[in-house]
Amino acid sequence: EELVLMEELGVKVQAWAPFAEGLKGMFQEPVLKRLAEKHGKTPAQIILRWDIQRGVAVIPKSVHRERMEENLDIWDFTLDREDMEQIRTLDKGQPSMLDTRKPSEVRRVYDYLKNPVLTSLP
Repeated sequence: EELVLMEELGVKVQAWAPFAEGLKGMFQEPVLKRLAEKHGKTPAQIILRWDIQRGVAVIPKSVHRERMEENLDIWDFTLDREDMEQIRTLDKGQPSMLDTRKPSEVRRVYDYLKNPVLTSLP
């Protein structure tokens, strides 16, 4: 729902930390591990591919060359509809900052940025 609203508003969605720094055992999620095995990829590659297929620009951080190369190696497979749905069910509903899953919150921020109250000082 939030991605539909973002598209309607012309907002390009970015995942600045698509792995959430690996917190809360993300890479150990059974669904991600199963899909990684199915596609011959890593859980991190599954996450990146999921975001890309949803139209989300990803900005994964790494200082390790092998992980950077791994992050780029996501273009030779596709997640099917069932794969995508399985990953979607992992949403814990716990945003770390702004809750962009609430269209009303996205609209509020968008409207503010489009028409800020203080556009200039007198």
